[in-house]
Amino acid sequence: MMHFKPPYPLNPRRAMICLLMLTSPLAVAETSQNSAPSDDKPAVSKKAKADKSKAELSEMTITEKITPTAKERYKLPTTTESVTREKIDDTINAMTAEDTIKYLPSIQVRKRYIGDTNAPVGWRTSGTGASARGLIYADGILLSSLLGNNNGNTGSPRWNMVSPSEIERVDVMYGPFSAAYSGNSMGGVIDITTRMPEKFEAGGDIRSTWQDYGFYGKKKTFDSQEYSFNVGDRYKDLSFRFDVSHLDSHSQPIAFVNPITSTANATAADRVVTGAVSNLNPYGVNALVLGESALNHTVQDNFKWKFGYDITPSIHAAYTLGLWQNENNAGFNSFLRDSAGNIVNSGTVNIGGRQYNLSAANAPSFAETRAEQMHWSHGMNIKSTTGGIFDWDLAGSVVEYGTDLSRTSTQTPAQAAGNGAGRTTSLTGTGWHTADAKGIWRPKAMGPHEVSFGFHHDLYNLDNPVYNATNWQTSSGGTIFSNSQGKTQTEGYWLQDAWDFDKKWNFTLGGRLENWHAFDGYNAATVGTTLRSINQSDRNDLEFSPKAKLTWKPMDRVQTGLAIGQAYRFPTVTELFQTTTTTVGGIQNIINGNPNLRPEEALSSELSGEYFLDQGKLRLSLFQERVKDAIFTQQTFLANGAVASTPSNVGEIQSYGVEVAGEASDVGIKGLDLSGNATWTDSRITENAIADAAASAAGPTAANPNANQPSVGMRQPRVPEWRASATISYRPTDKLITSISARYSGLQSGQLNNSDVNLGTYGSGGTSYYVVDLKAKYQFTKQISASAGIDNVNNYEYWLFHPFPSRTYFAELKYNY
Repeated sequence: MMHFKPPYPLNPRRAMICLLMLTSPLAVAETSQNSAPSDDKPAVSKKAKADKSKAELSEMTITEKITPTAKERYKLPTTTESVTREKIDDTINAMTAEDTIKYLPSIQVRKRYIGDTNAPVGWRTSGTGASARGLIYADGILLSSLLGNNNGNTGSPRWNMVSPSEIERVDVMYGPFSAAYSGNSMGGVIDITTRMPEKFEAGGDIRSTWQDYGFYGKKKTFDSQEYSFNVGDRYKDLSFRFDVSHLDSHSQPIAFVNPITSTANATAADRVVTGAVSNLNPYGVNALVLGESALNHTVQDNFKWKFGYDITPSIHAAYTLGLWQNENNAGFNSFLRDSAGNIVNSGTVNIGGRQYNLSAANAPSFAETRAEQMHWSHGMNIKSTTGGIFDWDLAGSVVEYGTDLSRTSTQTPAQAAGNGAGRTTSLTGTGWHTADAKGIWRPKAMGPHEVSFGFHHDLYNLDNPVYNATNWQTSSGGTIFSNSQGKTQTEGYWLQDAWDFDKKWNFTLGGRLENWHAFDGYNAATVGTTLRSINQSDRNDLEFSPKAKLTWKPMDRVQTGLAIGQAYRFPTVTELFQTTTTTVGGIQNIINGNPNLRPEEALSSELSGEYFLDQGKLRLSLFQERVKDAIFTQQTFLANGAVASTPSNVGEIQSYGVEVAGEASDVGIKGLDLSGNATWTDSRITENAIADAAASAAGPTAANPNANQPSVGMRQPRVPEWRASATISYRPTDKLITSISARYSGLQSGQLNNSDVNLGTYGSGGTSYYVVDLKAKYQFTKQISASAGIDNVNNYEYWLFHPFPSRTYFAELKYNY
């Protein structure tokens, strides 16, 4: 979203002139299909001499190119909302790339702390636990990890491969209505465009944050710093840009130590301790909080090299190389103290006359974890932009997990400090690659057509052994505790025609044929002292997804659209084949794949209407989605306190909703800009008979007395009924801009049967929240600016399974040459 301020009321012709005069791409949502540019066109800047009566154009020079978005280039039939570099700089406290979209309609990012590597996106009808229902690209490189469909390491997007300072704009396209994207676009598509220079430029940023934290009365301060630098230039037909950033961040606790219910009275040998905090677990059962865990200290470095070359005036080639490194140490803090005031974090203890074992075999309550990661990304693209009868586009991307090791101690903290035993989980060698070939044909039969078509290929590879390590801090191998391997591959063929059959009407019709394969599945697990293995059967599926949209523009200021689309989301390689065990806060989490999963099948529709103001727009969208065989991973509590998670198909989920969004500039007074949105969604499980029968037969458990509650009629997990955000910005002078933003979300359940009734605790679905953010930016000179801000200024305590940041202060100093 961006606001521009012409000195006269807009009409289509004048709007195009304004577009050409701006020196950066505009972010206008779903403009007329006739007015969107179809190729790269030069933009011009202007130096105006104005008096009280008029503004005269005195000089016009070519400065840079307007690069069409994917929506504009291929006439994609999607509702789109956007945010530009200027909007990000002026109104958003953006430490990392995912911050840039947090105020866009219906979007929720589960970012728990600065530098979080597990930050999936929630959409209109999909929650943050369904990461595979959205696609995220940066300059054509797929950042979405379709290795998994979760909010963990295998499913969360690789946001860390993009720095906020290099972002030119972000476009969010809603729904699976374009044949150009796979069924993973059920939620939508996020398309990030980064900057390339037209002349020499260089810059640097210094950002710092401080967070006040006080959950359970434990007051602390956590800080982070980020330093970034960029340099770029253009020499004739060759351009380049280099970006580097360094992040050093400390998080609030992400997890808490919640022991299982004690099964025995304490004995004289058990140490009497105090400090445990009485609590209720997510299911309303009495529980204790013994301490904090997953206090992350992450140090990340991101390097990005980008090169562009104009082979001819209308053929452009580009190459991007990215390197991301991360060292993460997750510590703990015990609340327990003995009679002498000493910290207690191991052994058997006496709490209120009951016995608790803090040193259970292979699952100590207090354990440190470490991660070492180095990921590479490569992207290549060559395309023509003639704007004539035919254009084409060839692109490929590779993401490689060069190193990805997670280490966990399985012994007491004292033993762990002495290089004791543990487990090493490896994802080294995991990764994916994509390839796309696209064409655009523009015939004039019975009105202008934009016929786009293409071929897509992707391959995802999982290599996930877990080793028994004699030295948890240094060992990279050892005996196999478990192993998960497998691949998925998809070939897609698509065709789409955007036809302006009348001056005011457009009809877009398309379809996508996808051929999916899952193969080389292998699982091994230790049962007792024996390693048992199985080779999983190969899987194949072929599905066709039709799409259509009718757009009517009865007048310059009004546009309506009716879209419908089918989509198939195939199971990911981890949903099919990953079997592993992790321990957090003394609780073992056993993850089992399901090689028999069926693909999700969605039928989505949207009726939208837009009204374009002189300086802004308003939009209303009514949307619907029906998903058959939706894939969810649910937790089952075992008798020994462990949690088992297995993905399975849910019969059917129906979602209906209304989304309103708008923006306006110079509202009442010059310099006052408003933008806001609200979404209401009714998303419910309408069929799940097999799973409900199994839950009923299993009955309640001590940890979850509502475990046998049916899921039919319940709300879809992680999709709140209400979401909203708004931003008010005011520019009293050319040098100063201030803004206030707010985000709201309703309650979110984490279980299919909505049995997590206590949402304000660790492990729950999620509380409602209302968060207010502030920012002020001052431009000292053309090159130097400073910003200060506060996120969650009202210090709202909220949870989405994990605790989210408390009041956080931001400071930034930026230099651009």
